[in-house]
This record gives sequence, structure tokens and C-alpha cells, in this order.
Amino acid sequence: MELSVVTAVYNGKAHLEEAIHSVLNQTFHDFEYIIVNDGSNDQTKEILDGVNDPRVKVIHLEKNKGAANALNTGIHEANGEWIALQDADDVSMKQRLQRQLTYIKSHPEFAAVGSLIQCIPGDEMVDPNFLEMESYFFNAKDPGQFRNEQFYSTPICHGTGLFSKRAFQNVGGYDPAFKIAYDYDLWSRMFGEGEIGRIPEVLYQYRVRTHSLAHTNRIETTCEILLSTFKSIAKVKFDHLNRIPKLLLLGSQKEIAFYKEKIAPRNHYLQMLFLEQKLSDMKKAYSLYRLNKIDGIVLASNPQIDRIFRFFVGKGLSFGNQIFKVWIPDDFS
Repeated sequence: MELSVVTAVYNGKAHLEEAIHSVLNQTFHDFEYIIVNDGSNDQTKEILDGVNDPRVKVIHLEKNKGAANALNTGIHEANGEWIALQDADDVSMKQRLQRQLTYIKSHPEFAAVGSLIQCIPGDEMVDPNFLEMESYFFNAKDPGQFRNEQFYSTPICHGTGLFSKRAFQNVGGYDPAFKIAYDYDLWSRMFGEGEIGRIPEVLYQYRVRTHSLAHTNRIETTCEILLSTFKSIAKVKFDHLNRIPKLLLLGSQKEIAFYKEKIAPRNHYLQMLFLEQKLSDMKKAYSLYRLNKIDGIVLASNPQIDRIFRFFVGKGLSFGNQIFKVWIPDDFS
């Protein structure tokens, strides 16, 4: 089997059938489709049990343990060399699988590939300008900068992903510790297996639900993204140290306060020291690095970052190796 499509669904009755039909009606037909019901308590089970297609394999989990766990379960059962994702409330264009599979097979440097997206509304009314803004968030990113943004931004929309199962296994799959940012966490580590690319064509409709967890709990989403960032930095860049790495965060007083209250109690991936962004502290940070007191420097992405970045580059430090940037809120609302 060359290709497996995997969907995880929890209480997805509203749009599940449309998502399934968009996969089964692809121009490319030779695949298996594994759908994992993550302990739903609506009509999801009945919908899945009613699917009549020999390519479909349904797995019902008794308890809801989160999308990351459900996706790991489905991909573990998959026989395909390549894995295509399909989120349970989105829609794949008919030519999506054919285009992506052909593309990644002709680009052996890629471990994963996505596509451009079109944002569509869910059941509630969504401002068209908001949909356009969400589409722009993914589509405007420069694929040539994906690797440079490895620890800063998710490169592709999750449901557009098509990747090597071997690469997925090599990086350890999804981390169930993340309930929201599990996709960002996966892509950050997937760069260790190859490049992540994007087909410059809209092949996927991403359904925007303003009541989703990622949209309603921005603070928790931000916390998970930051925790994933620090986990990936520790694993990808400092795993060879065979100890917990020690980094220093240069930020404003409010950004440091946010980190200490929201992130520090949960960040067991690395140790963090703190200094502000004045010149004397920048010099102190560089001295600590030169004396091997810290392993790297994290810059809070704010209006001061370009000036600070130039200071450290001028000292011979490089972005993505000794210098990392993160976005930290300066308030708690």
C-alpha cells in the first residue's frame, strides 16, 4: 500500500460526512482510509458505521484521549508508505491526493508537504474578512523560510499534511501532551527528517470554527506553542548535551512575567534565566554564553528584536543555533 489517509474525529457529526466524501471522491483512488473515533458521544459512531467503502477502516476508541493520541493510533495501523491527513470538518479538493503524492515523490528532500488553503465557515456566521485573514496566515508564508521559522511558526495547515510514515516514526509521532499545538510540535521535529514544502495551489478547504479551543482559549494555545517550541529547541538543538539545556530569555518585564507565571511551571524541557533588553543586559547575556554558563539565547519577538538580533549576530552567534526567537504576550488577557 502506497498511501494511507488518516482522520481523527471527536463529536464531529456536523461535517464528518462531507469530509469523508471529499476523500473517497478523489481522482486518486488507490489508498486506505483510516478513521479514528476518539470516544465521541454524539452520532459520530453511527455515521462511521454507515460508511460503505472497502478502503475505509474505522477504529472506535472507548475514551476520548485527544487528537494526538487518536492520530498516533490511526497512523500506527496504516499500511501506507505515505500518510495524508484529513481533519474531520474540512474538505479536500478532488485532485489533492494525486497532486501531493506526485509532488513529494518527485522531491526526495521533502519529509512532508502541504498546500494552500481556502478558509470556509462552520455552522455559525463568520466575517468574510476574518476568513480571509485566516487564509492569509497560512498562505502568505514563504516556503523558502519554513526551516528558518522552525521554532517560531507552523509551516503548513495541519489537515493539508502529507508525509513519510518513516519520518513520522523517526521523530516519535504526535506528542499527546499537547491538546492544541500537537501539529506545530510535529512539524518542528519533522525538519530533522527533511524539508517541509507546500504546493502553490489551493487543495484544501479549512473550516474555521470560532468556538474551537484554539480560537476561544488564546492564552492556552499560546502556552502550548511556547512549550512545544522549547521542547523542540531542547530536543533538536541540544539533545547531544545529555542534560537539560540552559537558555536565557531577553524580553520586556511583562514578557518575562508572562513566562514566569504561565510557562515556567510546565517547562521541564529546559532551564531559563532572564534579563531585560537594555544594552548592559545584552552584553551580560553574551558574556554568559562565552563563559559556557548558558547554551543559547531566546529573544522575545517585539519591536526591539531587530536591534538585539543584529547585536548577537555581530558577535558571531547564528539564528536557529545559538539564537532563537519566540512570541510571548505582554499581557494575560
